[in-house]
Amino acid sequence: MENANPRSMEIVTAEHAYRCLRHLANLDVEEFWILALGPRKTLLRSKMLFRGTVDRCPVHPRDVFRFACLENASSVLVAHNHPGDDVRPSEEDLAVTERLIQAGDLLEIPVLDHLIISKAGYSNFASWNWPRNPGRARRLVTSSAGRRARTSGP
Repeated sequence: MENANPRSMEIVTAEHAYRCLRHLANLDVEEFWILALGPRKTLLRSKMLFRGTVDRCPVHPRDVFRFACLENASSVLVAHNHPGDDVRPSEEDLAVTERLIQAGDLLEIPVLDHLIISKAGYSNFASWNWPRNPGRARRLVTSSAGRRARTSGP
C-alpha cells in the first residue's frame, strides 16, 4: 500500500484504514505503518516506518512526525500488526500510543487512531475512547474478555 494513489482515498473510519492496511494481517513480523491525511481526511501517503520481530517493533515519535511534516499532513493514523490472532494492545502499544498522542498534540498534528491488525481482524484505540479513557484499553491488556476483533466484509 506504500505510495498508494493519494488523493483518491478518504480515511474517515477505522474500517477504511483497515481496508487500506489489511495486508499486515499475513505478516510474520510486526510492522508499524503511518497514514498521512490531508484536511479532508484524504490519504496523502502511507508508509511502513518500522519493522520489528515476531512480538516487538520499536517506534520513535520523531520519525513518525518527521514523515507527517514532510507530507504536510493535517493528521495521522497509525497502525501495526500482531502476527497471529490477538488484537489486544500490549503495555508497550499503550505507552507508544500515549507518546504519539502527546507529540501530535504538541505539533498540532493529531493522531486520530491506532489500529492493531491481526489474522482475526483489527482493534482500534479510538473505539475505546483513547486517550480520554486509558483505563479501558489497559484492562484489555490483561482481560481475556477484552479480546475483540472486527473483520472486513467479503
